[in-house]
Formats: sequence, structure tokens, C-alpha cells
Amino acid sequence: MNRKEGKVSEGGGDLTLGSSQSFTVQLKRKPISKVEIQLVLSDLTYVTASQLNITFDSQSWSIPQTFYITAKNDDLLNGNRKISLQLIAKSDDTDLDLTPIIIPIEVLDNEKRLFVSANAYTGGSFGGISGADTICSSDIKCPAGSTCKAMILGSTRVASQSANLGDGQVDWVLHPNAHYYLTDNTSLIANTNSSSLLQIPFFSVMSATAPGTWLGSNFGWILGANSCSDWTDNTNTVTGYMLRTQFTNSTLFGGNFNCNNPVNLFCVEY
Repeated sequence: MNRKEGKVSEGGGDLTLGSSQSFTVQLKRKPISKVEIQLVLSDLTYVTASQLNITFDSQSWSIPQTFYITAKNDDLLNGNRKISLQLIAKSDDTDLDLTPIIIPIEVLDNEKRLFVSANAYTGGSFGGISGADTICSSDIKCPAGSTCKAMILGSTRVASQSANLGDGQVDWVLHPNAHYYLTDNTSLIANTNSSSLLQIPFFSVMSATAPGTWLGSNFGWILGANSCSDWTDNTNTVTGYMLRTQFTNSTLFGGNFNCNNPVNLFCVEY
């Protein structure tokens, strides 16, 4: 075996399958009879294998054979999981070492959490994009041990240059093909697509009490004209686009508040 352990992630593929890792098997010497190797996974809930059986004979014994273990991308916030892969060899060649090989494999969860910031801020009072990130990371709702960032658009944070395409991203804070929950760990809000954009309609309302969160876009996740002068202005002479968190459909976009109004931030686990 070329590996003694493995690690795959729910991310890195699509909404069904995640990343894959290759494993290569090769015999050390020519067998006098066929060798059949069975691949046994301790839990097929979380991974899939490209094949479950490998065969070597006296002609093919020296040719390495490769198989792949791929994570299944579920929508459950269930943390990282550990499973095992066992290779069980059978052969009539009694001189071969047929001791089973056990390989531990870790499956990394790609589900994340999001929340409305505990406090509200006028459009230029939170220190721009970097200041918003600091607020989100220090918020009491940011999961312990995690880094949280602000889902807000500006000159230094771009989600999409073209509506809903996810092109030209800069310092974007969401991950592709991931499911996002509230910090209660049970309320699924939305999932991202392969371009790391939240898909509308959302599954659930993010917050029925907050009027919304500063965003800077009024459609398609592209930076609009109104962002409180790139989040530097607190006056009532300029405005900023909000995400209306009490909705799940396209009316999420459309809020436009004067920048002297206190509005919450949209925070995400990074």
C-alpha cells in the first residue's frame, strides 16, 4: 500500500460527492496462484469506493492497481468522522503474507454555520471589511474554535462580477457546495453552489426579528452602487444595500437604508 492513512472531505466535488483520495496496491513478489483482495469499509454512509475487489495473478502481479475513496457530501452538520478501510487478501499461495491491512480514514465535514451579529452598526462605524470580520469572529455566536467573517461586499471583497456567476471573486467568505446552518446547529438556511454563492430560495428564514444585514448588493451577489461609500460613511446622505433576513426568496435583496441607521452584520463560519 502507498498510504497508511487517508483523509477525504465532503467539499471539493459537488452537492453529492466530495473529494477523492487514491490508494495503490502492489504485490511484493510473484504469486503461484491468484490473489483476491476484498475492500471492506467500516461505514458506507460517509464514503464510496471506486471498486470493492482487486485481483492479481502471475501475469499482473507486478502492475500496481489504484482505487479511490470518495467522500459523500451530505447536508448534515455532523462534524468530522473516522472510519476504517480493511484490505482482506485470499490466495492458495500459503507463502504469501495475507495479514489484513487496516487503514484509518478521516472524513471532513464541510457544513458551516451563519448568524446575524449580536449588535447593529451604522454603515461606516465597523471599520470596513476587515473590521466587520473582526466583529464576526469575536461575536458570542461564532462557534468555539472557528474563525468567522462578514458576508459583506466592498472593494476588497467580491462575490461575483456578473450576476449569480461567482466570477472574479476576491476574498470571498463562503465555500462551494456547502450547507449553512444557524448556530443552533439544527436550522438549515441555505446551500452554496459550485461558485460558493448561496442559492435562493433559502430553506428557512435567517432571522425574523432583525430588519436585515448590511450587504452592498441589490441583486445577483454583485456589488451595487450603494455601500455607504465602501462602508466608511455614517451619514444619512448616502445609503447601503441590505440583505432582508426575514425573507427566503428573491426579496432577500432590495433593502436600502440610510447609512446613519444601525444594521446588523451577516456573519459566517469560515
